[in-house]
Amino acid sequence: MAPGQGFEPRLTGPKPAVLPLDDPGIHYYIITFTLFFQERFIVLHYLLKYNLINMNNKILFAWDFHGVLEKDNIYAVQEYVNLVLKDFDVKKEITIIQTISWYGLSWFDYFRMSAPEKNEKIWHEMVHRVISYQQKNLNIIKKHLKARDFAKEVLSKIKNSGHHNIILSNTHPNHIRTFTALLNMSKYFDDIIGVDSHQKTRFKKEICNIKSETLKTYINGKSYRKIIAIGDKESDIIAGKACGATTYLFIDREIISEIAPTKSDYISSDLREILKELD
Repeated sequence: MAPGQGFEPRLTGPKPAVLPLDDPGIHYYIITFTLFFQERFIVLHYLLKYNLINMNNKILFAWDFHGVLEKDNIYAVQEYVNLVLKDFDVKKEITIIQTISWYGLSWFDYFRMSAPEKNEKIWHEMVHRVISYQQKNLNIIKKHLKARDFAKEVLSKIKNSGHHNIILSNTHPNHIRTFTALLNMSKYFDDIIGVDSHQKTRFKKEICNIKSETLKTYINGKSYRKIIAIGDKESDIIAGKACGATTYLFIDREIISEIAPTKSDYISSDLREILKELD
């Protein structure tokens, strides 16, 4: 552009003012914004830590594992028990009928009933032996354990709908995690909770109270829209009812022909029926 024609921009004009970081004004804003985000981070951390985030739109599905989400583990239990009985010179084996009728009891109960001639010290030793077998060699479990029909489909639909699956068990969570890993189910669960009661008898003990207190502790501070409890024993149903849950008694028709009286809201032999709770 020729001099004197039109407007010629000046590149040497005054530069905008820049405030140094130690300027009192900018220092005030830095502190204010830092505290703003810091306070919100602390609140979020607290909510996550103590599970106080609102669950009003969430449904909690509390599953028993053995006899519900898996099948055929009874054959692994029978095989493990008979191996241990042989180790302790017990000249008999338990039958599959006995295994089914005792399913849900502790290892201690299995050995107490299958070897009544032994004593408490020996029964505890048997429990340690069978747990050792399980930890060192999973081949027996792998040979028998299978996912229940439609279990993965149902768990996946619940998870993908934004709701929560947990396992509530009388078996130690670490052992349950082994089972879910073998069945490639672990990804469907938000948590696995429970207590290990295999070292003691479950006879004359209110297992339902143990489960209900465990579940109550877990849901404390969480406002789920509703809770669904699914189990294969009446103790699961009583525990669920104590927590205000809608309850499903699952029946494996292949091994159970007669259904005992139950307080359950529903009786089911098909896990897909539970998906109606998503509606």
